Amino acid sequence: MSIPTSSTRQFKYQPEKTQPGTVYQYIKSNIDGSSPARVYIRMPDEQIIDVWKFESHNYDAAHVQAHMDWEIFSVDQLDSWVVTSDGASRQQARMSVSPNEASVTVELLGMTGKTQIGHFPFHIYNFDFISLNMSLRHWANPEGELNIGVVQPNFNPEIDALLNYEGIATLKFIGSEKRNGSLCRKYSLEGQWLKGQVGQLWVSQSEGHIEDMEIPIPDNPDWDDFKFNLVSIQSMDDAQWERFISSEITKLAPMGEE
Repeated sequence: MSIPTSSTRQFKYQPEKTQPGTVYQYIKSNIDGSSPARVYIRMPDEQIIDVWKFESHNYDAAHVQAHMDWEIFSVDQLDSWVVTSDGASRQQARMSVSPNEASVTVELLGMTGKTQIGHFPFHIYNFDFISLNMSLRHWANPEGELNIGVVQPNFNPEIDALLNYEGIATLKFIGSEKRNGSLCRKYSLEGQWLKGQVGQLWVSQSEGHIEDMEIPIPDNPDWDDFKFNLVSIQSMDDAQWERFISSEITKLAPMGEE
């Protein structure tokens, strides 16, 4: 087993920037805006990320809970479920990380697989880089350059793996630019994983969250490429969040009526 590289020393965890209770609404889509899905992100405390995704097909929702390890600035556990309009929840996948072994174990539909990680922090592209989003506000030098490891579920049936380590991607500060009316730091994102193409991220200069992200390859076979654009920010306590999500679930079409 090779020893992973690391850029975790470029981060300094600052609890006041985690902002538990803040709800971020994004629209995930292709870069041209097609195939939109609503994504809601909330951290109920300093470690847990609670995410709900509602796609335009409207017959179920994706629910993900992830736990952040602020020593590796990466998710160390993740569980995902499919939820239907009656509130029924079916677990789809579980992921756990061993920082000491530099490995990720995935359980999916009765199968188990282990993948070695070559760089920390690492972030899951199929998780819409949400752990990167939560981590960037703790980057000590946000006008510099940062390497991250990228992992992605395996969507190629010819490859016998549940999760692929895609290598290192490099985030480079380009300059300041307004996005969604907010002053942002603009970054390029490059790496072998992008097959010679370049992604772009706009990160709020004052708050540290991602305002917009455009990457020219998809994070899911249902899309052609990837855009993740901030729509709104608000604060909800636990009860308000539960009522809000319950209301969104009831808007789903009952199975057989989609």
